[in-house]
Amino acid sequence: MNWQRLTRPAATGTALLLLAAGLATQSTASAQAGAEQPTRTIEWTPCAEAPALSCGTITLPVDWAQPQGPTFELALAKRPADDPASSKGPLFINPGGPGGSGVSYAFTAGNLFSPAILRSFDIIGIDPRGVARSHPVVCSASALDQPGFTVLPRTPEEFTALTKYNRQLAEDCRKQTGPLYDHVDSVSVARDLDAVRAALGADKLNWYGASYGSLMGQMYAELFPHRIRSMVNDGNMDHSLGKWAFLLSEGAFAEDSFQQFADWCAQSANCALNGQNVSTVYAELLAKADAGELVDPADGSTVDTWSLLDVTQFYFNRPRWVQLGQLLASLHSGTTTATTLRAAESELTKARGTTPNRTADELVEDVRPHFCQDWSVPISGFQELDTMYKTSLKVAPRMRASVLALSSITSCIGVPGTVNNPQHRLQVKGAPTILMLNGLHDPATGYAWALNAKHQLGKGAVLVTYEGAGHVVYSRTPCTRAAADNYLLDLTLPTDGTHCPANNPALTTRTPAPLEPTARW
Repeated sequence: MNWQRLTRPAATGTALLLLAAGLATQSTASAQAGAEQPTRTIEWTPCAEAPALSCGTITLPVDWAQPQGPTFELALAKRPADDPASSKGPLFINPGGPGGSGVSYAFTAGNLFSPAILRSFDIIGIDPRGVARSHPVVCSASALDQPGFTVLPRTPEEFTALTKYNRQLAEDCRKQTGPLYDHVDSVSVARDLDAVRAALGADKLNWYGASYGSLMGQMYAELFPHRIRSMVNDGNMDHSLGKWAFLLSEGAFAEDSFQQFADWCAQSANCALNGQNVSTVYAELLAKADAGELVDPADGSTVDTWSLLDVTQFYFNRPRWVQLGQLLASLHSGTTTATTLRAAESELTKARGTTPNRTADELVEDVRPHFCQDWSVPISGFQELDTMYKTSLKVAPRMRASVLALSSITSCIGVPGTVNNPQHRLQVKGAPTILMLNGLHDPATGYAWALNAKHQLGKGAVLVTYEGAGHVVYSRTPCTRAAADNYLLDLTLPTDGTHCPANNPALTTRTPAPLEPTARW
């Protein structure tokens, strides 16, 4: 994964107004979590992109430890309940990320949630602070394009160059964004959520958080347990992991997903590699990519190693196994199939809302600070990083590493500033039972993460397992959907340990709708 592709055009106008504020630690803000929210208002107007929905902004503190200090505008969207008389209050939704737009997610709610949910809830989507319409973190394209970037330094010199690159980029992004740059962690997002809840006049909220959105939900449950009516976390983060466990577990999830794909290929005529040894084919592709000799037959361009791994792991998420088989067969045989690498990368770029082409004077949104303020992943030097990667190769010999996890860690190397929300075991007391959904073979938020998070929550959580592959599971089958819907609608929990059978991945071939977001976690 090229972090420079994980950017999108910055908003214009007031969203880029620079702020002036001092910094404070998150622990101070956390100590104030129990305070009542002051009266705030939301100015609603029809959404330009979806006039049937209402869009608005709310003014919130940049630093919750200094509530009377400088402010920013948080953007949100509301899809009113189809039957207001039966409304059960607001259902806050987040697609994950970091960097996923809750506003865009709300635009697609009609395609994502069941009619019963749409009938009974006001769907509220928020662009988290520092994302999209909520004063995004922005950087100069010229700073993003400076030399030194690499997903994985392979020499001490490359490590030094990456450290320099990350530092200059952080300085530029902080300058372009203003003080909000230092306050985009998930605890601050949780406090923002509660401010919106209060402004809506709701005593309690309902929550559906996918992937990285589960971390926002977890932080909200720690801070505001008595303000929750229901909470569904789908594709669960484990925020207790240190850097080694984080990287190695993610590598294991990617490797497991590859095995699931290979097993399916061996059994399915829908796989373009059916009858071939998928592991051998992929090893040959990686060897060519490492040597700079892998060529996309569609346009003759060279395919680098990280691009191959990144697209492969991206297709694990849906899962899009039919397309992945076509792509790998095309690269291996040298003949064009229905899925080309450039088409796959174009889909990935659109799904992530990224900007592949930009001018030097352009301001571009960047989400690196969001991860680096939620995760303490200090790397002492090249030797430690090299040892971590070599260990990952043992855990994931075919996938090598999770490109997402590895690039997230290396993006924080040398970045100055405070990790506002470092890893810790969940400490949730007084919240209603949290419903956890997770796939048994999730490539990004693997099953081991869900089991560990559930263990931390103890009797305060129920886990429903989807027995198939792919990332997040609410809409996978009637079983997973019913488990969440019954809980959200009637607070009826499924039996803890419920398992939902997998569907056929060969049927998962659709291209997402134009506004449907795909988060990284």
